[in-house]
Formats: sequence, structure tokens, C-alpha cells
Amino acid sequence: MLMEMWEWLRGYHKWTQAEANIEFLKEEHLYHESSGGELHYSRITGERLVWTDARGQKHYAPLKPFGDAPEQEFADGETVAIRFNPAHPEQYYCRRLSGMRVRRAFTTACTVIAVAALSIGYVWTREMLGCSR
Repeated sequence: MLMEMWEWLRGYHKWTQAEANIEFLKEEHLYHESSGGELHYSRITGERLVWTDARGQKHYAPLKPFGDAPEQEFADGETVAIRFNPAHPEQYYCRRLSGMRVRRAFTTACTVIAVAALSIGYVWTREMLGCSR
């Protein structure tokens, strides 16, 4: 409900709906073993969204990883629903990404509040015990 209100207030409901693909950007390496065999190694260096506008032009947007391992958030080749601004097709909105960011911010805020409450409780307890002596 809150996400829909946010989208409406921001005007995303007026933007063009499209499907975007998740692409993993990989760094490829080829090693040669001493026995003459080949060893192939690749590592993921980033993710990006790819979508096509009404004129058939492709647009790319990097995805910021939400943790240490971005491949845990999305699957390579996965499709996600987005909305893009028809006047500026490089501007996009993805509800799934926004939801992830909101959850991450909420989790971080709760952690900070819990640590602060524990710290205050510890200091208060020490003060109360120190005053009774």
C-alpha cells in the first residue's frame, strides 16, 4: 500500500512499463596448468539492467549490490518489471529494487536503534549501581 502511494506521488504510474533483463558483468581469465591443461576462471564484477525503449534503443543501468555477493540478490538473465520515463528513457523505476532498499534501510535503522538502546541501558545500569554504593 505504501509503495503504491509512493509511486503515485512520484508519478511513476505515468511512465512506460517494460521488462528489463539482469546481466552479470564477468571478468574472464584463462590459466594454463603445467600439465598443459586449461583452467577457466571467471568472477562477477557487477550487475546491470538492460531494457529497450519504444524506439528500439537499448538502455543500461548499473545495479548497486546490496551485500558482498550481488549474485545472491538476482539471477543472471532474470527479468524484472520496470517503468521508464518516456521523455528520458534512461530514467527508470523498479519496485523490486526500491523494496530491497527500503528493507535494507529499515534493517539498518533497527540495528542502530537496538545498539543505541543497549548502550544507553548499559550506561544507565552502571550509573544506578554506582549511585547505590
